[in-house]
Amino acid sequence: MPMDEFEDGKIRIALFQWLNEHSALNDGIFTRDELAHGFYYNGRNITLVGPTGIWRPMGFTIPISIATTSSGPYDDGFTSEGFLTYKYRGTDPNHPDNKGLREACRRRTPLVYFHSIKPGKYVAVYPIFIMGDDPANLEVKAAIDPSYDTIPAADFARQPIDGESAMGIRRYAMRLTKMRLHQSAFREFVLDAYSGQCAICRLQHRELLDAAHIIPDNEEEGDPIIANGLSLCKIHHAAFDSNFIGITPDYTIKVRKDLLDEIDGPMLEFGLKRLEDTKIILPVSKKDYPDPERLERRFAQFAG
Repeated sequence: MPMDEFEDGKIRIALFQWLNEHSALNDGIFTRDELAHGFYYNGRNITLVGPTGIWRPMGFTIPISIATTSSGPYDDGFTSEGFLTYKYRGTDPNHPDNKGLREACRRRTPLVYFHSIKPGKYVAVYPIFIMGDDPANLEVKAAIDPSYDTIPAADFARQPIDGESAMGIRRYAMRLTKMRLHQSAFREFVLDAYSGQCAICRLQHRELLDAAHIIPDNEEEGDPIIANGLSLCKIHHAAFDSNFIGITPDYTIKVRKDLLDEIDGPMLEFGLKRLEDTKIILPVSKKDYPDPERLERRFAQFAG
């Protein structure tokens, strides 16, 4: 039996809260298994993805999520206007899933967009709204709108959306969303390249690892690509970013001279000072090695 609109809305609010809580624990990366398992609401299991990209759990008239797979980590489908173009299921505009997307547009019902950054790994973008329907091209347009951060969650379905006046906000949200997708993909691919370990100390707990940029992402050549990344534990990431340590173009670790002369506890002695003139651990594949030119540019900042 289809649920009423009020109950549907409460479940979506609970979903957004669940996504917020889990994003804080998993750096915003969800596995397909945990999304397929979903979460429980008042004893009811709400699955978040299924065999098809447009997912309507049992009893839902309107989809709860849309999902895409990607041929590469940065193929996110957003237009320059800030829309996400999403294809219908199949070629029948009146398929129940496609009708569900149109109903989401009519009711202004929020959904989640699960973007695959690699097989079995997703980033959640939410809430998104279906802003337009294009049956001729078998697609809809969706958008995330940060102005909804100021609206109480219970009022989502009752708020009108002025698509044109929101254009600037939508473009801004699109830029932030694309940046988050790229950074999430960057972390996954860099950590995988280094076999899930710190390139300096071999720590293998992914929860304590970061993908460090050699050239910061706000500078020229600061691209979110493996060659501009290092898999570092949080302590050595902070040390690298603060120029406590540097890495030469031939992958040798150097420690700031005043630290070598400093007397302190075991963390300084074993965690930093003993790194002097040792080599970093390199990725398995040579094509993923850190770019020597970027390392040279970054090392000049350390040495200067």
